[in-house]
Amino acid sequence: MADDATLPAGERPFLLGLQRQALQYFLDNHVPAGLVRDRQANHQPLRSTGWYSTSATGMGLIALALAAAEPYRLLTPAEAIGRVRATLDAALERLPQDHGILPHFLDTANDELRGYDAFSTIDSSWLIAGALWAAAFLRDADLENQARRFYERVDWLYWTDPESDSGGLLRHGKGPNGRFLPIFWNRLNGETVFMYVLGAGAASERAVPAKAMASLKPFYGTVAGLRFNNADLGLFTFEYGMDLLDLRRWRPPGLDLAAEAVIATRANYLFCQEEAAHFATYRRYWGLSNGDGPGDAPQRDSYRARSPHKPIDGTAQITDTLAAVANAPAEVMENLHRAEHDSDLALRGRYGFSAVNVDHHWVGHDIVGIDAGAAVLALDNYLMNNRVRRVFHSLPCVALGLQRLGFTCVEKVDAAPSVQDEP
Repeated sequence: MADDATLPAGERPFLLGLQRQALQYFLDNHVPAGLVRDRQANHQPLRSTGWYSTSATGMGLIALALAAAEPYRLLTPAEAIGRVRATLDAALERLPQDHGILPHFLDTANDELRGYDAFSTIDSSWLIAGALWAAAFLRDADLENQARRFYERVDWLYWTDPESDSGGLLRHGKGPNGRFLPIFWNRLNGETVFMYVLGAGAASERAVPAKAMASLKPFYGTVAGLRFNNADLGLFTFEYGMDLLDLRRWRPPGLDLAAEAVIATRANYLFCQEEAAHFATYRRYWGLSNGDGPGDAPQRDSYRARSPHKPIDGTAQITDTLAAVANAPAEVMENLHRAEHDSDLALRGRYGFSAVNVDHHWVGHDIVGIDAGAAVLALDNYLMNNRVRRVFHSLPCVALGLQRLGFTCVEKVDAAPSVQDEP
């Protein structure tokens, strides 16, 4: 992965402007109840209803803490601490939990469970990671104690299936009927690896067993002539958890995930170029990822998996490519500038660039919280010397999880910055 040393002169203010917009998503959509809305209008009037997302809330805690730091200063450290405390109070005292794992979605009206994966390990992991990160960055002792309690409440071992052939892999969660979902997190990629590190760093009687690492497998495929790990979700998978873990410096056994992410981003770009003959969108833009696209009515967007190995409709996820800026700086900046100067479609809204489908003359109505969060993490790492990753690696449970799972330290990780001591 590159850093902003490769950034052409004059581009930093442009990226900082996009970063402030992404941060604003969490300032606007982190509500007094402590959670963050799953999505919000990017062009139309703001909505006051909708679902909360635990994963967006976890990313939001990192965003709120960063918003109090240089170079953003969108709120004071005291305001950030108050907002993070509201989230931890909700997580510890009010939200439903099962052996420490929380729901993926909650209804804004009454905290009713919503969604298929009623209790979700990956979404809860984002909330836990965000809480630990924000407390460490803000250097508030009370927050650190609350975040530690939140983390230590999780019985990670309970959420594995050690008696099956899975070798201790984490389950996706439980459905609304209270039964375990019959699927496991079995892929070694950026989406899953940070969760296994968190789980392996817990107290031994509750930890993910170290043998789980051997059960995580790369899933290779070939796209646009490039072979890389986990071909079906090039952007979505590779741009999320890898902004917490510095996988250039810490490598899992047998695979260089950082190098695979660069290949995956390149493959995504090339695939869109190849499809330009069939879709007008890809003559101007690129970016296949999970996200919104044109629905069956003018005001109805359709969220689904959009990748080279699934039927595509000519939609490009511009904000998702922003989260890949360190992997393909030139291609990402070209995409962003085309979106910025598009005279036919107004793509930039209050929180950044919407998804676009030129073939349908469609611009996405919303920004999804986890997409805004991925942009925040990636841009801060890119512009501020890997700050998000350095804080995450400073957490004791992360250091222990890396050790237990057999990660190799290729290069020393620097001491973590904080809101009182920005780089």
